[in-house]
Amino acid sequence: MRAAATRSVSLHPADPRTGPILDAHVHLGLERFVTGPVSAQAASRPAFRDRMERTIDQQIRSMDEHGVSQAIAFPFPLEAVDRIAANRYVLEAAARFPERIVPFMLVGDDTERWLAQGARGFKQQDILYAPERFDLHRAYAIMAEARVPMLIHFRHLPGTTLGRQVRAILDRTPTLKIIVAHLGRKAPNTAEGVSATLAELAALPSVTVETSTVRDPRAIEEAVRVLGENRVLFGSDVPFNGHAEPDPWASEFAVVQAAALAEHVRRKVLFDNARHVLEV
Repeated sequence: MRAAATRSVSLHPADPRTGPILDAHVHLGLERFVTGPVSAQAASRPAFRDRMERTIDQQIRSMDEHGVSQAIAFPFPLEAVDRIAANRYVLEAAARFPERIVPFMLVGDDTERWLAQGARGFKQQDILYAPERFDLHRAYAIMAEARVPMLIHFRHLPGTTLGRQVRAILDRTPTLKIIVAHLGRKAPNTAEGVSATLAELAALPSVTVETSTVRDPRAIEEAVRVLGENRVLFGSDVPFNGHAEPDPWASEFAVVQAAALAEHVRRKVLFDNARHVLEV
């Protein structure tokens, strides 16, 4: 397996009030990529209150408006999505805006293919996007050798915990860099389950977390306190929550701003920690 080469990235000027910002969780894609049927169970979830559409130009305009230097972007992670077309669209965004978009692919049995085309990481969605369709352990091994991250939105399953699920992956692939989405919370826009997850992840130093759709500054403070100031990344999950408010990105940023963090720590959360994970 051939490791992906890292490359330096020049930054778009950010809002001088905050310094540079790297959003570790945004979605790109078009509604026409949803080519299969969506089950009634999936359609009942909160995510389906928002359109499954975020164009490249919409994303860049929003980043400009909010002073976001870069964003880790990946497709809408539905089982019904044409994964190939959706991944290609994210790569198109990175080709058009290489200084702004860090392309992550929806995981599958074609990890080498996407790495060769410029993927900088992968996304696994255990809620809406069935991971059992693929040989994930093989994919994890390829990612670990290429030193690219795997961002996972875990399910809270009966009979186990999120921390045990993470540990089971690392037992087989100990050098894999895992980013746990949403601080490991259960319900969207709450901190439910975060404390228990953080306590389990504390002993796994290769694991980082991102902050999107938690909406509780105390949860971010706890994440920094429990995991350390180098293991927490800012994420927004835009365009989700757009059905409920005019500017979900600003709301996510406001949560980080409201957290009682030293300014050098806030800068790490907003920018430096994600850059370290990406090795740029």
